[in-house]
Amino acid sequence: MNIAICDDEEIFRTYLRDLLVKDSFVRGTDIRVEEYDSGEALLEVYEKGDFCAEVIFLDIRMPGLDGLDTARALRGRGEKCLIVFLTSLSEYARKGYEVRAFRYLLKEEADRELGKVMEDCRRELGEGDWFSFAQGHKMCRIPKVNILYFESRKRLVLLHTASESYPFYRKLDELEEELQGSGFLRCHKSYLVHERYVRSWKGSRLWLEDGTELPISRGCEREVNRRLMLREG
Repeated sequence: MNIAICDDEEIFRTYLRDLLVKDSFVRGTDIRVEEYDSGEALLEVYEKGDFCAEVIFLDIRMPGLDGLDTARALRGRGEKCLIVFLTSLSEYARKGYEVRAFRYLLKEEADRELGKVMEDCRRELGEGDWFSFAQGHKMCRIPKVNILYFESRKRLVLLHTASESYPFYRKLDELEEELQGSGFLRCHKSYLVHERYVRSWKGSRLWLEDGTELPISRGCEREVNRRLMLREG
């Protein structure tokens, strides 16, 4: 899960980051956290397409562009990320409806309430059933069940579904680790395939239900045979 913390207080950003890392460790989930000290800095990153968050912890009271104006700008761009407002002032809560705020987190209760907020975020995102990736400056989500295979072309990865292919930048080794336990199988240094769509395999080749033919490398052959034969059994 990609998470952004936007708060002008460095001490609180560090504190919240530590809480998020601790929560992810306890739950056995993977997160990437980026910090921004102003609404302007956060929006600049979105303009450049350098980072897209699924969850943004956004301080309401900041110098310059405050949290509400930053949220309006994000929604104006069409961003559908979950916004969790950080505040010590409960009277701001009603203003968040216009920017579709997902939750509020009182700073003085962060250590006690963060776990519940993150649990709600994961449930809302359907984290276990979707694969998320950044494409340009937009965050995309594809149901894992719709993914046929991933293809690596150096740093570029192509996600293939039955109807479309989506390019994005990641390492296939990282994807293999991230998708462990989700039914994806490494058949070659350049391919990660969804087991459920493998129709048949023989020697150094395998075929998907749509007729796609993929290579099986010698180093992956034993694991491919083991996994696919277990499925057949």
